[in-house]
Amino acid sequence: MESLALAVVDRISERMRSVLQDAQQIEALSAVVADKGGGHLAHQVDLSAEGILFALLDDVGYEGVVFSEERGLVELGNQARLLVCDPYCNTSLTFRGFRESAVAAYEYGPDGEFVSGAIADLQVRRILFARAGEPACVVHPPRLEVRTRASVSDVRGVEDALLTISLLKRKRRAVPPLRLFADAAMVTTVDGAITAARLGFGEIDGFVDGAVGQPSYEALAYQLVERAGGTVTDHLGKPLDFGRIARGLGRGVVDRHPVVAASTEDLHREIMARLTV
Repeated sequence: MESLALAVVDRISERMRSVLQDAQQIEALSAVVADKGGGHLAHQVDLSAEGILFALLDDVGYEGVVFSEERGLVELGNQARLLVCDPYCNTSLTFRGFRESAVAAYEYGPDGEFVSGAIADLQVRRILFARAGEPACVVHPPRLEVRTRASVSDVRGVEDALLTISLLKRKRRAVPPLRLFADAAMVTTVDGAITAARLGFGEIDGFVDGAVGQPSYEALAYQLVERAGGTVTDHLGKPLDFGRIARGLGRGVVDRHPVVAASTEDLHREIMARLTV
């Protein structure tokens, strides 16, 4: 298998995409199956997507460790491998009429070294994909061998930028980055791997979550933005240590990681200047 991460997101996205187009199945998938606390709910769609994940891992005889958003850390064997997967990202939005969802998976070696990563867009049939030592590319299902080079936008100034700012939950709005709102050409808000994918596709120009931070399994999406040519740091301008984040998930540890991502270094610099005012 060329890439386990690519195989995972392709299978889950292809199966879930057809289900999400069926109005009768949508009602069943929207059922809340667990309250995870802090305003986070698990829906039947999460369990369905995760079931596809573990069925695939069984099919291919995977014997490493898996961190999945719903089940947490699962040991399937003694191999020194880690797969991190968010089988269905942005569940709550789906059932409030906003389809901003994705499937994400990342594979690591025994010391947290990146092997491959993939994010499948559930709105448009495409996948942002990268392997170790290579720049990111866009995969065009159903022919996974059909690929084009991924590239972030060339926007360099906030006043020309479409920025996505993480504001969906109330606690994120306690101290909003008012200068960014005032100066950006356009502003939208959403979280999760879909935002990183759209940065890699060159469709948005920056993402900001400097207050609360992304959970570990979602922060990993931004290593694909770097591999597509973007600039990614924390809220203080320090690079994110994706290897450390992955190693933590390999022990079942989920932290929060502030993220400031931009298509160009110039845009990133301008964003940071407005965050520190």
